Amino acid sequence: MTFEYETAELARLTWNIRSNIITGMSLFKRLMHSLLHKNTGAEEARVYLRDAELIAVIKDVARQQRRAEEEIVADFTKVGLNQFLAQNEMENRWAALSQREQQVVALICLGYRNHEIAKILSIAPETVKTHLQRVFDKFNLRSSRELRLALRDWDFRDWWEHHRQE
Repeated sequence: MTFEYETAELARLTWNIRSNIITGMSLFKRLMHSLLHKNTGAEEARVYLRDAELIAVIKDVARQQRRAEEEIVADFTKVGLNQFLAQNEMENRWAALSQREQQVVALICLGYRNHEIAKILSIAPETVKTHLQRVFDKFNLRSSRELRLALRDWDFRDWWEHHRQE
């Protein structure tokens, strides 16, 4: 079983989903319809998915839940898209931080405490707290723990090496 996705078409579908334009027809049906009725121009960019393990998981979950494979694919796609959009939103919020706020976030995520961050950045501990409060507001979080959890998959070691204060 092979799925063939056209990059531009998938991007268009993503935009439609994000904009809440899709109504009536399920996500899976729209995706399959767009793939079956695609233009076959030779210059189009394509992404191929040929993953026997993924297909086996889809079939296994469908069997376990007594649901159609198409429903499982639609659910997986929805979850994956939601994760992609959430990650994209976090990256946008990161980009909106000042350089100093990014430094504070990186150090928090590397496990440093406020007083250690203040010493490393040569600023007052209260200034660290001010930066953190602004970060919490921008990320809609309440604590350093929540910040670490939200960015747990990000690796700040290399980032810090390139952005540390000299």
